[in-house]
Parts: sequence; structure tokens; C-alpha cells
Amino acid sequence: MSAIREHQLHNGMTLLFWPQTHLHGIEFGLYFKGGPIYETEETQGVSHLLEHLCFRGLGGWSHDELQHELNRIGAELEGMTTAEAIVFRLRTLPRCFDRVLELFLRFFACTPWTAEEIAQEKQVVLRQIEQAEEDFEEAVDRAWRETPGGVYPRMGAAEAIEALDEGTILNWQRLIFQPQNACLVVTGNFSQGMELAAIEAFSEIPSYTSEPPFEQPVPLGFTMRDASSDLVIDEEGGQAQVHIAFDIDNDSVIPLAAEALDGIAGGSCSSLLFQSLREEEALVAEIESFLQETGSFQRLVIRYDVRQEFLAESLRKVFTCLRRLTMYVRPTRLQMIRTQFASANAMALDSISELNELAGWAWVAGDVTRADLDAQGTQLADLSAEELLDAAQTIFKPENLTISIQRDPSIVPGDLSELLDELRGML
Repeated sequence: MSAIREHQLHNGMTLLFWPQTHLHGIEFGLYFKGGPIYETEETQGVSHLLEHLCFRGLGGWSHDELQHELNRIGAELEGMTTAEAIVFRLRTLPRCFDRVLELFLRFFACTPWTAEEIAQEKQVVLRQIEQAEEDFEEAVDRAWRETPGGVYPRMGAAEAIEALDEGTILNWQRLIFQPQNACLVVTGNFSQGMELAAIEAFSEIPSYTSEPPFEQPVPLGFTMRDASSDLVIDEEGGQAQVHIAFDIDNDSVIPLAAEALDGIAGGSCSSLLFQSLREEEALVAEIESFLQETGSFQRLVIRYDVRQEFLAESLRKVFTCLRRLTMYVRPTRLQMIRTQFASANAMALDSISELNELAGWAWVAGDVTRADLDAQGTQLADLSAEELLDAAQTIFKPENLTISIQRDPSIVPGDLSELLDELRGML
């Protein structure tokens, strides 16, 4: 790739450098595979706990020493645990490069935390679990990423967190925080000398196993959906919520075609669904579509809220529009998407955080080329309306479809299976 420089070290670690010397800052992103898609019923929540413990002490530094170093460079270390990864990011100035490099090397030291530190951080996580309330979107997300090994919340269950012993925590620490399970992404204003210094420093880290520790399982029913995949949740009051998702088989869809369809369907105020359901019919206030990823698996999601009494009508309108996309794609809409993509990519080059996310999540997905903005622009310029039509016919099929609805049964009563079957039959 012309913009990103990729280095694969002998210890299995990936380093991605995306220089943007016209900007002032540098962002470091450290991406580890981990999270609930790799956990078991007994270990659920261990990834989230490990992320927390890194802020209590890191590679021999105590919490106070870590905070002192962060204060010295005037930066804040951010951490997050998702379904498939643990991520740490820090934004700083070029003059602090060496200090941040030393800090990020400490993630691989695997210095064990004390029993007291573990007990204290468990209490923090348990309070978070107590305060968390699973909403409709989280329930839909969990249903989609379920695998034969089960499906677990991102923060884990209280009973499992309490039962985690020091040996289990140390074992997962070694599995996750090792070089062949990691990708360092550096974006922004840095020199070639800084790049070489990072390569040399991370090359010296040993791995704890000979094979990569995590291989992503396939979600249950992926591209083999039927009515059993649909989800209807009863909730009194408020508007009905709709979440329509289509699994994407990346081996069968032209690169960028799914993103183009996302933009045409509901990705902006000029999209097909927005114009129909909001401008023409006034059924919804907002409607959106987006590509959702969990590791290497993708789906195209359409979601909106609607008054309960308009639920069935709105769904029929959506599926009528999708059916239309499988029959004809207007070249003018494709040109509109090209213009929007060019503008978005140009803006991305002025954001070291956005570039860091693009590169890091592309690595998590197992395909760094997804972050190549130059290649995307070329592919989109070459994409024809006929190829986009073929992609629509490949994606918008019943075997890829999951329909999830939250409704008030006092306003939308009865079994919705007949309506859902009707919608599937429209594709």
C-alpha cells in the first residue's frame, strides 16, 4: 500500500506506520485480539478485567508511576474491550515518541499483578456490571456474534469475574499480551528514524507460544439465515425499534461494493431509504445504515425507530426499496457515492485518530488492505453500476437476513412471524 508501511516482525508482531507529516501530533494504537468471542463460560470477562488491570499497574510500574509518566508527557491513555479485541490508544507530540514507545513496550512485560490489585479491580468491574443495562441494540449484537462456544457479554458475568483466580488471569495475560497477538499502529507526524527505532524495540519481545493463540469462530448461521434467526422483543412504551441485518460473504462481493450499497441504501440524507421513509412518507425521523464488523465477519445493518402503529408499513417500504436495488442501480447514485467517498477519505487524512482506527481494525479483521484509501478510491472509480447490482443481488437475500424488532405488544399485538415471512418473500 502506498500510504501505510507494514512490517511483520520475526516474533509475529505486526507494525503499521501511516505517516502524515503535515499534522502536528502522533497517535499510538496497540490492538490485541481478545474479548468475549474467545472466552468460555468460566473465563467470560477476563479480557475486560485485564484491560482494567493495565491501568492499575503496567509492566512493573504502579498505578501512580503510570499516571506520573502520562502527566510528564501530557497525554491520556485510553483503553477499551470489544467483542473481538482489546485496544489501547494514546495521542501525543513527536518529541514524546521515545517515552511513549517505552510505555507501550511495558504491555508485553507480563508482570503479574498482586492479589490485592486483582481484588480491587474486580470490585470496579463488578460495579460496572451491576450498573449496566442491556438495551435492544446490545441484545441484537449478542445474538449475531453467538458461536458454537456460546455468547457472552463484553464485561462478563459477575459470578465468572469473582471466580477468576490468579493463575487463570496470568495465563490469559500471557496469551493476549504477546507480540504475535498484537498490532502496533502509529499515525501522524513521525520520522523514518522513529519508525526504525520502534521496529528494533518490538523485535526483541519474545512470544510465549509457537502458534497464534486465537482463531475467530464463525457466528452461528452466518449466511445461512432463516426465520429462526429473527428476534422480536416485547417492551412497553416508546417507539418500535427496527434492526435489519444482512450477512456479507466477503468471498462473493466486490471490494467496496458493500460500502457503496450502504451509502445508497441509508448512509446519508440523500439515501434511498431516507428519501422514501422520511421525505416522502414521513414515517421515521431518522434512518441509518452502516457496516458492522466483528473481526473478519461483516454485515450491512439498517436501523430506525418508528411509531408503533407504523411498524408494519415502514418495514414493507424498506423491503420494497431493497427489492428495487436488486433490480436496478441508477448510475447517478453510484456517482453520488463516489463523490461522498472522495470527500470522506480526504477528511480522514487530516485525522490521526481516524487513520489509526482504520488501520487497527483492518488488522483485527485480518485484511490490512481495507485501510488503503488510495486503493479504495481506484476500486470505486472502476466499479460499474452492473457490478454494484450484482453485489446487491448477492447481499440482499433471505439466507443473509436477520430481522430484529422491539415492539409494544399492546399496540402491535400478536405473532409477527407472518409479517416477517412476507418480508423475506419480497427479496
